[in-house]
Amino acid sequence: MFAIFITVIGLIIYGSFYPWAFEARQLFENPFWILLHSWVIDLHSRRFWADVTVNIAIYVPLGMSGYLAFRRFHSKVLEIVVPILIGATLSALIEMAQLFTPHRNCSAVDWTTNILGAVFGVLLGFIFTQIVDLPATGPLFVVRDRAAVALLFCWVAFLLFPFFPVTALAVWRYKLVGLVHGLWFIPIPVFLKAAEWFVVGRLLCAAGADATLGWLGGLLLLIPAQFAIIDHNLIPADFVGPVLGCLLFVVFRRVRQADGIAGIFLILAVTLRGLDPFHFDARTQAFSWIPFLGLLNTAWQAAITILLEKCFQYGASVWLFGRCFGSMSGAAVVVAVLLAVIEGLQTRIPGHTPEITDPLLAVLLSLGFFVLRRPQASPIDPPDEKAAEPDRLPYTR
Repeated sequence: MFAIFITVIGLIIYGSFYPWAFEARQLFENPFWILLHSWVIDLHSRRFWADVTVNIAIYVPLGMSGYLAFRRFHSKVLEIVVPILIGATLSALIEMAQLFTPHRNCSAVDWTTNILGAVFGVLLGFIFTQIVDLPATGPLFVVRDRAAVALLFCWVAFLLFPFFPVTALAVWRYKLVGLVHGLWFIPIPVFLKAAEWFVVGRLLCAAGADATLGWLGGLLLLIPAQFAIIDHNLIPADFVGPVLGCLLFVVFRRVRQADGIAGIFLILAVTLRGLDPFHFDARTQAFSWIPFLGLLNTAWQAAITILLEKCFQYGASVWLFGRCFGSMSGAAVVVAVLLAVIEGLQTRIPGHTPEITDPLLAVLLSLGFFVLRRPQASPIDPPDEKAAEPDRLPYTR
């Protein structure tokens, strides 16, 4: 888990300083004094609240992965306090270093919200461990796959990010009008949503949810809930696709190779979306070898939503094929190669940004799945005598 924790820290540093352009400046005070006195708050600005939400979201993975990493020391102080302190220190150093970067500001508000994000991450890490570490014989869960639970967390976050409600009735009317007048069947979006919900059903099975259809039906409420989330504009495919996906889950739920079928549906849908609109140009676009370049050049709020969606789709593809064929590393290679082929073809499809990010993301997610596997008992651990002792019947002649 420490590998994921360090990777998250590296990605935060990478994104915070991109494009890594620094300039010498004469400061009127020491950087820490400037940080402590750089409070710019505008409670009436939508941009302010969007920045707060994004800054919190960026440090949630740090807090969560740090909590999970430090659990090995069996100390509440280490697993709760240390990730928050690391997040606070990292954020402070980045904010002060941004005094020497163009187009960036040193902000105590950003520092505070980053710390709050780390706190929320620790809380999510605690909730995650409570879900996966509960006895696997209760009325709600029977078996747990940690990777499946993590993917479900990612999927719910994608649906509800940035978790900020819409309060203006005019916005609600605008969203409803757009939904009613939208096309009710657009093949690729409908197929993609159907594949995602089919996969969600398989993840719920692996997560050990009893009455999976009931859980899946309950999760359907997340679709209309998006009306209340800022910057979420629903289209008819968001309703049609999930219904079809639930039907696919019902049809294939007892099929032996259901995971493989769900994986094929998902990766095919991702491929179709990646090659849409299937208009190939003779001119070749440049392929970017800079990881996450497209996301870094996108507004943070939209970038995090896109990243969560890709993490779910690519991670679920690797997970499904890994379960089906028994090799997570082999599944990661297959998915990464396929994504690389799609990116290569996008060099001739206008409207796309071909880059190395997607194949790299599939590999990183597969490494995360290896870490999330429940550790086996140590050879030096004493055996469970009651478990090892066979059942004995009363002796009779």
